Amino acid sequence: MSESEEITQGSIIFDDTLDITMAASYFERFSQLLNEQKTITLNGENIERVDGAGLQLLAALFKSAEFLQINVTWQGCSDTLKRSAELSGLTGRLAID
Repeated sequence: MSESEEITQGSIIFDDTLDITMAASYFERFSQLLNEQKTITLNGENIERVDGAGLQLLAALFKSAEFLQINVTWQGCSDTLKRSAELSGLTGRLAID
């Protein structure tokens, strides 16, 4: 699925890395989805590496979506992302089960 198709469908499928090198790209995509005022679906089952910047970016997305009353859901979430969120205390903020 291309980036424009993702935006149209209100979804983001993450690559294997969610770190500072990818933050600007994902920030722009998140901003577009938030501006569309659509439900956002995230698929993070491919994430093998995530750092603090990636987690901060996700936390900002969830906070902005909450403020705008936009629903954000996970379609898939890797064990790496789950562990990183748990270690950082962000499991609840990121709605990761």
